[in-house]
Amino acid sequence: MKVSSLLAKEGFIFKEKEPLWRHTTFRVGGPADYLFYPRNFLELSRGLEIFKAEGVPVYFLGGGSNLLVRDGGFRGAFISLSRLDFCEPEGERVRAGAGVSLAKLLNFCALNGLAGLEFLAGVPATVGGAVKMNAGAFGQEIGQLVEEVTVYKDGNFLSLSRARLSFAYRFSNIPDEAVIMAVTFRLKKDYQERINERMADCWRRRKKTQPLNEPSAGCVFKNPPGFSAGALIDQAGLKGLRSGGAEISRKHANFIVNRDGARAQDILRLIDFARERVFQLFGVELEEELRVVGEG
Repeated sequence: MKVSSLLAKEGFIFKEKEPLWRHTTFRVGGPADYLFYPRNFLELSRGLEIFKAEGVPVYFLGGGSNLLVRDGGFRGAFISLSRLDFCEPEGERVRAGAGVSLAKLLNFCALNGLAGLEFLAGVPATVGGAVKMNAGAFGQEIGQLVEEVTVYKDGNFLSLSRARLSFAYRFSNIPDEAVIMAVTFRLKKDYQERINERMADCWRRRKKTQPLNEPSAGCVFKNPPGFSAGALIDQAGLKGLRSGGAEISRKHANFIVNRDGARAQDILRLIDFARERVFQLFGVELEEELRVVGEG
């Protein structure tokens, strides 16, 4: 039986040959064979069983930021966790589904007078993706506030306590094969007005320095120890450099923006060129923060 027939038999929500440019902040990328939308943990578990039995590779899709899908698309299934978007207050804690956008989580926290995550205002990510790569800004990181993570691994749901978790710059020790389902954050009580003020301040600071109104995936490279990747690319004279419809942002050199119908290959050329030029000029190796998946 075809994979699509098996999914349909279960009553699952899915699409076939879905263009992934519709689901990434870069607005580029070819089609995935399947795009699956589990509505709860049980649907996710059953869907993964089907894909595994049929030999279908899977990739988990959060908010579509920090991701570049190649022009040939993905021969397998993208699994969108966007339906796992619950937020549950528990005193000074919040438990959030992996598919919750950071914008929704921050607004929920503000309404409930829970402070701590304001520094993430304007980050176009979901809870699962942000925790997996330990998103941060303005000297703070999301991992500092994580108390517990629920993951799905090898057919089982597991709870990882704070004692079992480790975070570093753009890193968590959560294994790639463990899918983040939900995260519990320990926050602090504060007045809603103060929380909103801090969120607005972070948003203003981000808007001044980042091309938030143009399609991008966020920062392309991690900051090397002791350096700013954006400053190195800027000092290399690469701001405004174009390849096809892609351009190294004139506002922040660690961003590549989709100016005019860019293809993934345009973006990859700029990434390779920037990495090579920075190494030639400064002897510093830039490591990608961006994840690249799919076929050329």
